[in-house]
Formats: sequence, C-alpha cells, structure tokens
Amino acid sequence: MKINISSNKTAPLKSITENIDTRYADSLVTVLISKKEGSMTFIAGKPPLCSYCTFILDTSSTHLKDAQFSIDGSFVKQLPYYFNVDEDIELNVHTLSSSVTSIELIHKDMKSNENALRRCECVDVYEEHLTYLKESSQRLTYPVPKASLERVIYESSERMPFEFLEMNVDKQHCRIQRDGDVEEVHLPDNLELPASIVLTEEINRKLNYLCKNTESDVIEFVQQGELLTFKTPETTLTYSLAGVEEFFSKKPLKFTHEKHVVVNFYELKGEVSHCSAEYKTIKKADNAFLYLSGNEAVIAFITPPYEFVHPITVTETCSETKNSESLYRFSLKALLGINISDLTQAASTRLDILKYENGERKLGVYFSLENTLPHRTISIEKDESQLPKVVALLEELNQSQADTNTLNKKQEVQKDLFGYIMGKEEEY
Repeated sequence: MKINISSNKTAPLKSITENIDTRYADSLVTVLISKKEGSMTFIAGKPPLCSYCTFILDTSSTHLKDAQFSIDGSFVKQLPYYFNVDEDIELNVHTLSSSVTSIELIHKDMKSNENALRRCECVDVYEEHLTYLKESSQRLTYPVPKASLERVIYESSERMPFEFLEMNVDKQHCRIQRDGDVEEVHLPDNLELPASIVLTEEINRKLNYLCKNTESDVIEFVQQGELLTFKTPETTLTYSLAGVEEFFSKKPLKFTHEKHVVVNFYELKGEVSHCSAEYKTIKKADNAFLYLSGNEAVIAFITPPYEFVHPITVTETCSETKNSESLYRFSLKALLGINISDLTQAASTRLDILKYENGERKLGVYFSLENTLPHRTISIEKDESQLPKVVALLEELNQSQADTNTLNKKQEVQKDLFGYIMGKEEEY
C-alpha cells in the first residue's frame, strides 16, 4: 500500500506523537487502515492515557486494504520530522497475504543532501489500544465552542504557576492550588462552560496547541475521575489528573494581609542573587531577612562573618501600622526560584506578607498590581531575633550616607566660594 498523508495534517499528528513515551521499550503505536473510509488512524500511549487521530488519506494513496497492526513508537514519533513542513508524508506499507510486515519511507535528509531508507517491522495489534478506541467512542462528552476553551486557556495562563486550576460552573468559582495550598476567586465574568473543568499547567499547554491546530469550532471534553479527555473531529487526547481528588478535598486557607509593599523586584532579587552566588557561606546557610518599616524595605544577611544590609526601592506601602518594624526570614533558593520574566511590572512588584489561619506566613509575589491573588508564594517566618542588629546596621548606613552628604555639600560650598574669590581677583 502507498499511503499519503497531506502536509496540512502534520500538526494533529504531532499532538499524538508528542505523547509517545520512548523511555519504555514496549512503547507501541497502533495503526488502523480503512479501505472504505480511505483513512488511517494512529493510537498512542499507555492505557488509559492514550491519544489517537484519524486522517483521511490523500487521493494519491493506492492499493488500500483494511489492516490493523502495531509498530515501534520511536519510529512513529519521528514521522513529522522526516518530512518538510510543506511536504506530504509518504509511507509504503508492505503486506503478505495475511498481515502487514513493515512500513518504510524515504527520508530526504536536508543536512547531508542524501536520502535515507527507513524501514520498521510491524507486530500484532496491541489489543488495549483497540479497547481504548472503543470505550472512547462510547464516552459521553460535553461540546463547547473553541472560543470558550481559548478563554479558559487565557484565564488559566494569567494565574500561572499552579498545580491544579478548577473552573467550577456550579459554584461559580475558580480554585487554584499553588505549593499545596488552595485559594478561591470568583469565576471570570462571561465565561460559559457546559461543565466544570480542571487543568494542570501541562494540560493547559497541550490544550492550547490543540485549539490552534484544529479547524473545528467545537471541541468536546469530559472528566472522569483522574482522567480528562478532549476530542476534535480529527483527534482525541486523554490526560492524567493524578492527585485531583486530594485537590477537591482541600479547603481554601483564609489569610490576612499583615504587610503590603510595592518594591523594585529587580533590585531585591539582584541582591539575593549576588550574595548567593558570591558568598558560599551565605548560600549554604540559605537564610536571608526582609526588613519592613513604614516606607522602608531592606534585604539583610546576618551570617557570620558577614553582616549586610541593602535597602530596596519602595514605590508604595499601605501597611495598617506603617511605622512598625518587622523582620522576616526566608530561603534564598525559594526566592530565586521566582522568575522576573513572569512578572509584568517587575520594577514595581507588589509583595504581601500573608498570615494564614493556621499561623503560617507566606510572602506573596503578585504578577501585577491589579491581581487579587499572588502569582507565587514562598514560606516566610517572622523572626525578630536579629531585629536590633539589622536596625543598628541601618543606622550606621544612614549615618554614613548623611556624613557623606554633609561632606559633599561642604565641598560644594567651598568650591563655589573658591570660584567666587577667583572671579573677584580677575576683576582686579
């Protein structure tokens, strides 16, 4: 059989081959060929996390026969890359009287300008793939306009990072789990879904790819336990939601805003990064301090033999007790794990000290000043054992700067006076 898959079907094929895990020696892809339909179906993955797509073959395909067989996953995973983007995928399926024996293709290697013959032997059909296909076709799904799912992708992307994100249409809330903790906000306005949906970051990314590469205006989905399935006319994808039951059982922790400040996150992270990279003792101790008082924010390191304080530019503060001094201890590694590129306003980033009902505190870092929930949180502890030391270091720094300013001002006066005297002398 000569099989020809049109070049415009490469994207749906990639959405399937991406899920082939070649770490397993028995990673198989099942292939079904229908003479009547003039189609070819690929089924990949380990049940129940399978995916499949069906292609209507180009009319240049010849000698089609009904066939079903399985083939090595590594070979199929490379298919989209053996042909140029605008080139049809051409395969030759060799058959005996009773079964398929091999699939081969001609790989036009653009790097060496030499063609290669690539052939792979087939094996008996993987029955569990056929079972998945049958069960998938019988599964009740919810059709939803692609535009609605694109809105889901946008809203969830705005709330990254997260482990789970649920958009619950019954309770009209959006639940987000970050770092094991769950928070709730109201479901975004005008977001219409036929049923609730739960996403992980990985599923969100793959759903975005699916939306961009389907011509259909409607996508079907269904969640069953820890499985989430999406369907388009060409493709069906099933993903894992392992751990979702624990996510459902968690109650959102209530918290209060103990402190609020808007700072330059470039400066803050830059100081932490510098001390972590250049001082092994500080890096090993993994302890830094955040000092907050009125309109002051300071990063401090009290790690013998070092005592460092570095004020950070503050653009806004609205703590309830503005003049109160507080010192918090946090992990360097945790803060350095927050990417500045993820923040839309890194030069003016909102930081909140969040105190939860269980007594735990977290430093909330917000994606933008308008967000109601933090973009990332890291654990932070109120530790005022070093507060007198930090205050004393700040007083020394302020006094040193004041002395420098006084000296500079005195020198300026002397310079002006000298200029005045020289000018008078020239008059005479």
